[in-house]
Amino acid sequence: PDNANPVFDNFNLTIKKGEVIGLVGPSGAGKTTLMNILLGFLKPTSGAYLIDDVALDEVHKKAFYKKVGYVQQQVYLIDGTIAENVAFGCELDTIDYKKLEAVLKKANLWDVIESTPNGYNEVIGENGTKLSGGQRQRVGIARALYFDSEILFFDEATSSLDSETEKEITNSINNISDGNLTIIIIAHRMTTLEHCDRIIDINTSKIERS
Repeated sequence: PDNANPVFDNFNLTIKKGEVIGLVGPSGAGKTTLMNILLGFLKPTSGAYLIDDVALDEVHKKAFYKKVGYVQQQVYLIDGTIAENVAFGCELDTIDYKKLEAVLKKANLWDVIESTPNGYNEVIGENGTKLSGGQRQRVGIARALYFDSEILFFDEATSSLDSETEKEITNSINNISDGNLTIIIIAHRMTTLEHCDRIIDINTSKIERS
């Protein structure tokens, strides 16, 4: 509110269902601001944010958030089992284990499950200390898939990972992009965005690839 200049001026963006979109640009260009608008955390001071031609407002937010998954640099994990962390907030006797297995495979985590003594009942420690950085990120992906997210946001999810682990996450993202799931990714490294349908430079509003 105290900024004299708008972050965006006459900025237009249409995202089609099933697209994988990469957002790039220098620090301060507005990548996070745009993602916060797309997530419904910020309301544009002018113009409109439409989903299927319906403006996102307080009436529609609850329904919207049921369709959204959000994977950050630090995925919030509890000191519980892999199953509890993927089906986060669900009582143990309500977890759909068939669905759990399916999303763990989609997130490229099944090899981890098979290598642990207790499978998806393996306790991962506080904040996932028994998992690698890449595995923690993939738990976040599996969680979003478990709750039937239709729109998945990655906010610098690979920026703190080494190149090999980043490649694993990129492959996981590619594995879940089936044309039904819409994916928006903020990243500094272009290698993270190699499977994107479009890469948009926020600094210039230019579409780098389509």
